[in-house]
Parts: sequence; C-alpha cells; structure tokens
Amino acid sequence: MALPFPIPSDLSPEFTLSRLTAADVEGLIEVYYVAFQGDKRNTFWWSDRERMMEWMRRRVRRKMDDRSVRHFKITDVKSGDLVAFARWDIPKGHEEAFGEWVGDDSAPMDVSGVFAATSREGEDPAVNTAPAEAINPPTFDYPVGARPELCKVFFDALKDMSEKQNADAMLGLSLLCTSPKYHRRGAAKALMLPMLKIADSRGLEAYLEATPEGKPVYERYGFREVDELVFDLKKLTGNFDESYKISIMVREPTPLR
Repeated sequence: MALPFPIPSDLSPEFTLSRLTAADVEGLIEVYYVAFQGDKRNTFWWSDRERMMEWMRRRVRRKMDDRSVRHFKITDVKSGDLVAFARWDIPKGHEEAFGEWVGDDSAPMDVSGVFAATSREGEDPAVNTAPAEAINPPTFDYPVGARPELCKVFFDALKDMSEKQNADAMLGLSLLCTSPKYHRRGAAKALMLPMLKIADSRGLEAYLEATPEGKPVYERYGFREVDELVFDLKKLTGNFDESYKISIMVREPTPLR
C-alpha cells in the first residue's frame, strides 16, 4: 500500500517505512508494551503483562478497523523487527489527504474479553467503522485484572480533555512507540514529520498527550503545552508519594514556503 508522503531522505538505510497491516499486530503490541512498561507512574492503571497484551491486541485491532485512523511503521531491514510505529487520528473531511485506509471490511469486530455494558466498569467505548451502538450495545473494555476505578479515572480524563480542546478537529497523534533498543536513531522523527507536513498543507493543528519524557521531543517539532492532566497517584493507588503529569500539546500549522 502506497504511503501518502515520500520517505524522509534522512531515514537510515537500515530502516524502511511502510503502512502497518494486520500481520504486524503481534510485533506492534510487543513494542507497545515494552515502550511504556518501564514507567510505573504512567501505567498505574495497568494489569499484569499477559492481560495487558490481550487488551492491547483487542484495542489495536479495533483501531485498525477504524477508517479515520492511520498506522505507519518503521522496520529493521536486516532483522525484520518492528522498530517503531505511529497511530494517527484523522479529522473528518481530511481522510484522503492522509492516505487510503488499510483494513478489511469483512473482518468481524472482536468483542472477546469486553465487559458487558451493565458491569458499571467505566467507559472506553470500542471504535469501529460505524458507531459501536449500531453493531453492539455500548461496551467497556478495560484490561482484565486491572482496577476499573483507576482505568476510569485515566481514560475519562483523556476523553474530557480531548473534548475540551476540540481534538477531533485536529490531526491527532494518539500513539507513538519506539522499541527501546532503537532509541535515538530517528524513527520517531521519520514517523512524525511527513504527517505534520500534510497537516501544514491543510492548515490543520495537531494534538497529542505527552509523557514527561516525550514532552521535550515534541517541543522540538513545534508542539506547545496548552493544558495538563495531573494524577494524584498517592491518593489513587497508595503506592506513590508523587503526582504524575501528562502534558496536553498542540502544534499550529506552519505556513508552506
């Protein structure tokens, strides 16, 4: 499947950039898990590894079924390993500019392991090619074994902030993960800049939620903090003596020269 942008000229010849497909799911969730599991503050709502991997697998597959989402990956040419991947949420009316959707219309929605709507476990509704209510009753999908009240605090905060900032009208970088063994080799930059250039050509702002470690990286590419989410981890979990901050960041479009 063709990319909606040229491959960056400064991408290492050891890497290749391409569209992500269903065949990449297992490699993707491994990078997803490893990229975040080291920071216990950011993952205060997580379950154990096996159950988190199950949840990530379901979530990734649903996101791949969403026509407003685009996934891209960088692969190590020699080993075939997944180096990094990015997931972008495309604002309505701009889908064509960011490349054709890659998915399977005939693929059934996987609802295994999803809480019933009557379980009162909080809210993180499944995403599909049509509103979930049109296919199944509303569902909640938190990792099995996780504390539902912590999941609800985390996901409700992200949802409320997204609505506050009108993020649906922006290009959203909802996930960017690099395998730790490939850090500082330009993978994240190569996954970001081409899509941001398309956003510039459309006059679109870009939106993301940044960890403390990611914030300075995003600032280098024009994002600025416009708000913050602060989680009182001592109050929520009793396991930390500190709060955890997620920066809400927006990038204004750069005029094309």
